[in-house]
Amino acid sequence: MSAAEQNILTMHGVTIDRYGRRAFAGDIVLSLTPAEFRLLEAFLAEPGRAFSRSELISAALGDVLVEERTIDVHVRALRKKLGDHAGLIETVRGFGYRFKDDTEQ
Repeated sequence: MSAAEQNILTMHGVTIDRYGRRAFAGDIVLSLTPAEFRLLEAFLAEPGRAFSRSELISAALGDVLVEERTIDVHVRALRKKLGDHAGLIETVRGFGYRFKDDTEQ
């Protein structure tokens, strides 16, 4: 796998280009904030993994002190921007979120 290919993550029609800092839902270019991009990057890097809210805060916002529910706002905004692909981000009740993996259709 080339370096360029390692910078492309895609799952269920959602793609991010880490090098170009671009994201797509199907053919639609997504206009994401840096936090939303990092969230989507974490989800696509490990689809199927359940992330706790605190893990997602670290991935999206770094080492800042915020309420855990803050991540819910970022996930809600990301889902809205994903449009038809919003259902790919699943809520793990009482824990956090996960992105559907290849085995889930």
